[in-house]
Amino acid sequence: MIQANFASGVDELRAAEDVRRLLDRLTAAQDATLVHTDCPDHHVRVGVRGDRGAMLFTDVITGSWASLGEGPRRRPRYAGVDFPTHCEIPIADLAVAIEEFLATGQRPTLVPWQQVR
Repeated sequence: MIQANFASGVDELRAAEDVRRLLDRLTAAQDATLVHTDCPDHHVRVGVRGDRGAMLFTDVITGSWASLGEGPRRRPRYAGVDFPTHCEIPIADLAVAIEEFLATGQRPTLVPWQQVR
């Protein structure tokens, strides 16, 4: 299970269909922190702006990674964290990445990544 923490409350994701609900909430809230509650040594922050979004994955072994996209050229701020430039990907790709994280609890392999230093 993944727990999604928003400024306005908490939601739980248990299945792929819950991801659509998460993205709908992100459209209004713009960002959330996702915690894979079965394995607390890693977490994900996600944010949405319009038709694009970004994901930041951090774990104790590999460090921090951000989705790799074409923009923006300035660092966006999601979930209280400054993301690197070029981190935003289409919402459909973000949904796939969140679904993979929900299924595996690991950094998704279906989207490109950039290491955050």
